[in-house]
Amino acid sequence: MIKSERIAKKINENIQTWGKDHAKLVVAIDGYAGSGKTTVADYGAKNNPDVLVLHLDDFIKHWKVRKKSIDNAEDKSSVFEYNWYRYCDLEKIVKQFKSKKRGMVKYRAYDYDTNEFATARTLDLSKKVLVIDGIFLLHPEHKINKLWDKRVYLDVDFVKADKMRVAREKKKWGKRYLPENHLDNWTRYFKVAYRRYVKDYKPQKYADLWFRREK
Repeated sequence: MIKSERIAKKINENIQTWGKDHAKLVVAIDGYAGSGKTTVADYGAKNNPDVLVLHLDDFIKHWKVRKKSIDNAEDKSSVFEYNWYRYCDLEKIVKQFKSKKRGMVKYRAYDYDTNEFATARTLDLSKKVLVIDGIFLLHPEHKINKLWDKRVYLDVDFVKADKMRVAREKKKWGKRYLPENHLDNWTRYFKVAYRRYVKDYKPQKYADLWFRREK
């Protein structure tokens, strides 16, 4: 079992324990790109029938809105930190999950291949645990941060994570991959924003669990 899977197993064990004390449990998993957030979240859903998973990346704003924000921002990195995602849509779903014991709720996930919103997905509100993974989820200035019952932070070496991310993106996009020094690649703004977030707010201090991925 690789390191990330061991971490996922450990976190899932804690989630099961936390769930015993909550009628409805919402867990946020934060960490840098490549820290293993999605692996941890999906592991829980695969191994616990009471767990639902939402990925913050599904709640990204439309590319036209993001481009306009980037073009108009004096500090382009701040767009990633505060205005990159549809937090209001996510907040509504979390509140519905917490308040209802049954029923279904629909939401629009973003399709990165078409750069448009995909067909609505359905979330089963009868489940007991909702796990959400994404960047900046433990940010103290985000109102949605107050909705989490438990918080997990995954630490990782930024340089190693960047190399893994670039390799993954090159494999996915092939000839369409844009290097980070390309004007249309906004990753450099994200990197500035997340490093500032870690330096200024130290998200691990807000976490109920904190792990560092070694490989």
